[in-house]
Amino acid sequence: MSEAKTIDIGAAIESQSGSRFATLILALCCAAMVIEGYDVQVLAYAAPAIVRDWHIDKAYLGPVFGAALFGYLLGATLLSGISDKFGRKKVIVAGNIFFGLLTIASAFAPNLTALMVLRFVAGLGLGCSIPSAMALGVEYAPERHRAFRVSLLFVGYTLGAALGGMIAAALIVQFGWQSVFLLGGFTSLTLGIVLSFIMPESARFLALVGGKDRQIAAILRKLRPDLGIDASSRFTVAEHKVEPGLPVRHLFTEGRALVTSLLWIAFITSLTGHHFLTSWLPTVLDSNGVPLAHAVVAGSLIQGGGALGSLIVGRLMDRFGMMAIVAAFILSVPFVVMIGAFAMPEYMLMLVVFTAGLCLLGGQIGLNALAGTIYPTFVRSTGAGWALGIGRIGSIIGPVIGGVLIGMKLSMPALFICAAIPAACCAITVFFLRAAARSSASVMYDEEGIARAGGGEGVRRGVLVR
Repeated sequence: MSEAKTIDIGAAIESQSGSRFATLILALCCAAMVIEGYDVQVLAYAAPAIVRDWHIDKAYLGPVFGAALFGYLLGATLLSGISDKFGRKKVIVAGNIFFGLLTIASAFAPNLTALMVLRFVAGLGLGCSIPSAMALGVEYAPERHRAFRVSLLFVGYTLGAALGGMIAAALIVQFGWQSVFLLGGFTSLTLGIVLSFIMPESARFLALVGGKDRQIAAILRKLRPDLGIDASSRFTVAEHKVEPGLPVRHLFTEGRALVTSLLWIAFITSLTGHHFLTSWLPTVLDSNGVPLAHAVVAGSLIQGGGALGSLIVGRLMDRFGMMAIVAAFILSVPFVVMIGAFAMPEYMLMLVVFTAGLCLLGGQIGLNALAGTIYPTFVRSTGAGWALGIGRIGSIIGPVIGGVLIGMKLSMPALFICAAIPAACCAITVFFLRAAARSSASVMYDEEGIARAGGGEGVRRGVLVR
């Protein structure tokens, strides 16, 4: 009897090249992110029409924006560990079905209170689904391309948000604001069903759980047909084999505390500025003489700029590390200020908005890539989920602050100066995060999740050390 072949899953993934199955997995994760991006941003696009239809002051929508993002915060923090316990696929599928149903229900909300509750509950599903999609995409990506792969996932997210603006501009005029919720909800349901049949589970996760050799073999035969996997093959992964569903304390052990803390601060400041701008931009422009359809398109352009910016920042991160994020946020400041500071032709305004999105949202997606690559498999979804979830504190207060400032009748120049301040704070925070990661007191993480002292020849080549 021949000796059973033992295959290291991490090595098999690292040495893959041009696998169609790996491309399919990335595409499926991107599809999930497209729908999630649409759903997160759909309220901002419907907001001007809701204000007119319900005859309310636009500032009253601030708590509704905040409730949706608060639901996301709770989902990403308290529920993201479900993915580390039960698997990425189950959470992605269940999340799409769950928030799809709630998005459909939002179309039938009779008042602001009902809409606020529905968006809060939908946010719970989004909060646990997005980190799971990120984790699954990372776990099938070679380390040398991980930051770029995560950026591609969030291209899907920003494209979903951008396409939502284009779709909303056409649908709302013809069918009312309810139509954009119905479209997003039914699309989410359909995707959830499709993913349940064709999306694979993470092979790394299955190996850590143990006793899943048959499932792993079926996946790796598609991913690496050249390995000659048969019924006798056994699989291993060189990572900590810790019980899944770990508490958040593991993000602060083995030297992770300083990096985790600074990462959370960066997320909070970044998302404060991000959602301040994206939540209120269509409504503010509409109130200042820009036609409604054009104001909605401007909201989609900032997302489209973010899609391009994420590709640029992701590629630069694989080469230059976190300085790519620092540069993106620094460059975003003058362009955000310019949106409100200068009278300009509409085409020039659209160009400025697009460039602001390229820098601001590109930097944010760089942070997402950082959160998705620095933690090992056994705690990756929890780590990414908490970073995204804690960051939602900024997502909550950003729109609320915007509503308060708008209610104070702040001038356009002053309003957009305020919107640019969080981006500057984030750039400073990431700079110190980079310094902390490079210092001898910091701890770097290799792909197996083993802590190493910062500096010296043993440090991995990942984004943390550059």
